[in-house]
Amino acid sequence: MKTTNAKTILFSLFLIISTFLKGQELKTTSYIFSNETIGLYFFDNMARVNIGGKYGFIDRQGLLQIPCQYDMVQNFQGGVAIVRENDKYSFIRKDGTLLSSLIFDSCEPFSEGYALVSIHGKYGFIDKEGKVVVKPQFDFGMGFTDGKAMVVKNGKNGYINTNGDVVIDFKYEFSLPFAENYAVVMNNGKFGYIDHNGNEVIPCKYDIASSYHEGLATVKMGELTGVIDQKDNMVIKLQYQNIGSFENGVAVMMKEDKYGIIDRDGREIITAKYDLLDDFKDNIAAFKINGKYGFINSNGKEFIPAIFDKANAFNQGMAAVRQKDNLYYIDTKGKVIYSSKYVLPSNLAETQNVSGYIDGRERINFTLDNTNRSKVQILFTKDYKFDKGNVLTGISD
Repeated sequence: MKTTNAKTILFSLFLIISTFLKGQELKTTSYIFSNETIGLYFFDNMARVNIGGKYGFIDRQGLLQIPCQYDMVQNFQGGVAIVRENDKYSFIRKDGTLLSSLIFDSCEPFSEGYALVSIHGKYGFIDKEGKVVVKPQFDFGMGFTDGKAMVVKNGKNGYINTNGDVVIDFKYEFSLPFAENYAVVMNNGKFGYIDHNGNEVIPCKYDIASSYHEGLATVKMGELTGVIDQKDNMVIKLQYQNIGSFENGVAVMMKEDKYGIIDRDGREIITAKYDLLDDFKDNIAAFKINGKYGFINSNGKEFIPAIFDKANAFNQGMAAVRQKDNLYYIDTKGKVIYSSKYVLPSNLAETQNVSGYIDGRERINFTLDNTNRSKVQILFTKDYKFDKGNVLTGISD
């Protein structure tokens, strides 16, 4: 098998299984827009900004700490962020210095102190000093979990340790990173599980299998999905179209093209009635019914009714929602804490593409001066209370 074909097949399988894990069949991707379009949140006290089509970062005071000079940036995580310029990638520190030169064809976030990178079509790992610790030599890979990383060579999957030593041989058609001491593997078109020693603890007999979460994994045989424990006991029988990952004892399930909620004992907390239901995050999930969006908690209570035309998942205590032409941020009680229509006069909004910063008290506009630092102008002040965190958002949408 050619390397290119192997990578394509592997990536396709990863997408299929990731979709199955969520149980959403790609229906719940970004209800409104990405954060890059409608709102930028702070991570490691830094937030992405876009000025003139280029990206940089500001701090919580609204000061531009990293100039807008990159074609793409990701959020900070563990003190570094991925940046791209002229189709080459690296990591940047909070002081604006690069971890290494912009030489990589791709970078993935750090996991257990190491980051997956690729160069000239081969994958390896660097440490947080930018030093190459595993030479790019593999056809594909994923980040370290439990001290091991899944890598692909000559069309087969295996696992290496942080020294780059092969600890589980290249013999699988497909595999996923370790989770809760087990990893999903595929042989002869069927899925099962191995332990850290490479022992097949659950035979490869399922048509699709997910990674373990909270001691449970979703498996599929034929057209039906159920849930097994780590001893391969079928704790929820095969009866659903899809079941998502468990979080705090509940999971989203799909039955007869509708979505509901089950607990780890298989009890249906909410029968399948929603047109869409996102995975739970912090015990909250967005749902859609009769063409409108609302929010439900893990107890099955619709604590914010379905009154919105679109909705995004909660992040840092806030969620973006839209009613007709108006974009709002709401808190977990459904209270509007920010509405874009109140901030900028319409005549100014038509002529300037501005972004601003909300700290729960002030809304500000920032522009660049000749020293490449930001000038802060307070546009509107009102007392808004946030559950936690601050948000940088587009003032005119």
